[in-house]
Amino acid sequence: MSDSEHGRLPKRSRASEVARGQMTSSDGVRIKRRRTSTIDDEASATLRSNMAESPRTALCAGTPAEDIPEACEGEQTNTSFTNWFLSDVVAGKFGHASPLFTSDDEYLFLGLETSVQIYSVTTSRLFRTLKLKPCDNVIGYKLSPSNSDHLYVFSSTGSVSKWEWFSGQQLPYQAACRPTICVDVCSDISESDALFFIHDCEDSKKEIALRRSNDEDPRPTSLLTTNAQLTHLRVAYQGRILVAFGGQNVLLGSLVPSQDSKTVQYTWSELTLPTSITSADIRHRAASQRAGTSGVKERAALGNLDLVLGESGGSIMIYNDILNSLQNEIGSGKGLTPRRLHWHRSCVNVVRWSKDGNYVISGGNESVMVLWQLDTSRKQFLPHLSSPICNIALSMSGSLYAVKLADNSTVVLSARDLQPLTTITGLQLCSIPTKPHSQVSTKKLVLAGAIAAALHPKHPDQLLLTVPASCQVTQEGYTLANACTLQTYDIRTNSHISRQALARTNTTTLRTSPDGSYIVAPDVSHLRITRDGKWMATIDSWSPYARDVQALHPGEAHDGRIFTDNQETYLKFWRWNSLSTMWELVTRIDAPHFSSKGAARVLNLAVRTLAHEFATIGADGVLRFWCPSVRQRSGLKAADTEQLLETWKCRSAIDLKSYIDVDQSTRVGAAYMDYSQDGSVLAICLKSTSSLNPGLTLLIDAQSCCIRYSRVGLHAGDFCGAAFLGPQLLITSARSVFIWDIVNDFVRNLGLSDAAENTQPYPSRLLAVSVETKTFAIATQVHQHKNTASKKRRRAQPHIQVYDIETLNLLSENMLDSSPVALLSDRHSADYVVVDATAKVQRFSCLGSAIQATHTNSPHIQLETSGLAGLFGQQGHGGLGNMQQSATAPNSLGISSQTQLASVFGDIPPFVLPSANLLFRDVVQALSA
Repeated sequence: MSDSEHGRLPKRSRASEVARGQMTSSDGVRIKRRRTSTIDDEASATLRSNMAESPRTALCAGTPAEDIPEACEGEQTNTSFTNWFLSDVVAGKFGHASPLFTSDDEYLFLGLETSVQIYSVTTSRLFRTLKLKPCDNVIGYKLSPSNSDHLYVFSSTGSVSKWEWFSGQQLPYQAACRPTICVDVCSDISESDALFFIHDCEDSKKEIALRRSNDEDPRPTSLLTTNAQLTHLRVAYQGRILVAFGGQNVLLGSLVPSQDSKTVQYTWSELTLPTSITSADIRHRAASQRAGTSGVKERAALGNLDLVLGESGGSIMIYNDILNSLQNEIGSGKGLTPRRLHWHRSCVNVVRWSKDGNYVISGGNESVMVLWQLDTSRKQFLPHLSSPICNIALSMSGSLYAVKLADNSTVVLSARDLQPLTTITGLQLCSIPTKPHSQVSTKKLVLAGAIAAALHPKHPDQLLLTVPASCQVTQEGYTLANACTLQTYDIRTNSHISRQALARTNTTTLRTSPDGSYIVAPDVSHLRITRDGKWMATIDSWSPYARDVQALHPGEAHDGRIFTDNQETYLKFWRWNSLSTMWELVTRIDAPHFSSKGAARVLNLAVRTLAHEFATIGADGVLRFWCPSVRQRSGLKAADTEQLLETWKCRSAIDLKSYIDVDQSTRVGAAYMDYSQDGSVLAICLKSTSSLNPGLTLLIDAQSCCIRYSRVGLHAGDFCGAAFLGPQLLITSARSVFIWDIVNDFVRNLGLSDAAENTQPYPSRLLAVSVETKTFAIATQVHQHKNTASKKRRRAQPHIQVYDIETLNLLSENMLDSSPVALLSDRHSADYVVVDATAKVQRFSCLGSAIQATHTNSPHIQLETSGLAGLFGQQGHGGLGNMQQSATAPNSLGISSQTQLASVFGDIPPFVLPSANLLFRDVVQALSA
């Protein structure tokens, strides 16, 4: 009886039988054997010398010499890359600055973290991007009052850049760099641009300063220094009136007339409110437009200033002619009595005056825009927006509204009928809350964790990721995160393609229960797509609040176990419809994994390479294989209803509880699995809270669904990922990476350099592999905590590292601005795609991999499959069975369309194309295909 029949790994013919338990050390990388057999020093030295002479011996083991292609020797140099680099940032979160229209209402400015994007209002396409230095964060942007072709962009460091926005040319401009909070621009009496700043000074003080564009001295003139925590500034009447607000304070400054134009002095008045101010807007009118104006001569010359304030309690306060009202208050000793409007349940995020002053427009967390008609006190609503309103901007003509929403989108509306004209959608990841955790009735708050994402196999520039249907914000200011929608985003043209719901959503219904708790949508935790892009599988789950199911579990505490026992879990299979360009739901499996207490959580989902097959493993310790089948219907011909007869079913199941020593009352804690490149082997790494076999790894024959080999102690610590790279199985943990060569059966341990710098809690890591370059990348997720006692932990920064699989040398390391939430490998370009928590996407590329990063050729596949298939006594592709019948060949999966030269440039403007080095790489690939 053969070894494979006993369920053990078949022995490989080697130069020395004693070398099976060898431990070697090379270049500081510890290679250890976890076996009980003794070690022969002489055989160990022999194996070390053989490995030093031929690093590719492990890959080619078990393959006859005549079957090894000549490329096996040449591939040794493919991993010697030194020119790894991060590409320019794509997508990103729109900043807090208000959208800005051009004077002709043709273009719209939207600010990101370090750039300003210009969109066409007519087509909603990205027209141009104005990029700042990486250290400059955009806090505002204004058109020059004297020349509408010039745009001022302000950063938090105090630097001011001036652009000719239509051509994208940056103009010379000098400005003193000081920490800046807010900037506003107006045209002064001399018709030059006057810039008003709010600077952050020492001792938590704020300074209001002025600088004119024609001044030779870049240092601004100080106008006021105050202890009030000012956050916003508005300028009116050619800089004669200033309104600054923040917290509970409103400061109003009026220019004192002076014969010397260089002397600038303001008279300040302060208004203190009993509540916090969240938004404000001003409207100025000349004194002649209103009869009966009273007050001193100087204030009457300033005209009438109407002020509207939004506060945290949901009220809107209107102060008409506030300058004269403050003067009268001082003389009479009576307080100001504003006009109050109240409809919002929580804070008012934005208030705006209409151009004619007859309306006040407001928006908050209710996803409703409200138009207040002041004369009749009537309200007009625009309900059911996709997310809470963050900001509203009016065009200069007053005919358009730009509504910026919390889901990273902006809608341009017609002011006449409130119909949407343009929708600009960015990458709609959940925003990270800034407030500390407190006792609120929410199930989940947004954290920088991994998300379900994938690159389209046939269109690698299309990023598919799960996002929330709407950004729900509680009254305490928390954001509820439930990714139940699939968004497709083109990272090459930086444009949104489509979005569709993967689970039930509550977009247009009341999302608050009678007891005040928020109704949340299911969360899609896993997403996988077949190699030909025809099928997609998703896992979504939903759990009730503990108090809602307490009656079903009397005497038990409100813990996470109640959530698990009463959760709803669905496995869904989707088919791509090229006509509707949408994913169509074909089969829904209710509770694919279950136990005596109900549905069990699905721990991981994997897709088989070159086949239409998926595998799931649940907390019940059962592994299930899913494949499509023909649905038989009486009286219907399969030829006529081919698209309707496909359904998905479980073709096999393996109970793994005996391997991890768990019973029915114990759940599996974590599991990671991945298929080999030829689809013949499925590797599973398991962890259980009560397991007596730590670091358990199983190798399963994907065709026969039999466990062929099991190994204990392969990895240590809390593992966070597993992936195949040729015959090597990589398992990542918080402190190291374990590389198991399953052909030669030896383990190498790579200690991560940043592991010692981080104390508890350890950072989690994302893993991705590249078959073309024979490298693997690790992205570190760092969760910052302000109250941590470790200084090293506070200095920790998320980063991405690329290692060579043969030598385990660190090829490159780059720091990231934010914690990564997805790390993907593009098999077409051999790049790594990183998505961080701030919705920014970057490619980690290597210039030396442009020529080698071609599509996998047949000899290379034969090399890999012969090594892995040989584990189970198979020859070449013979063990794949009907897998080749259900999957197309690698070279026919839409790759030809990517190698055409026309697809490199596409139907997009030249200024939207990626950088020149990426274009050159794509052209080389297209010409060499």
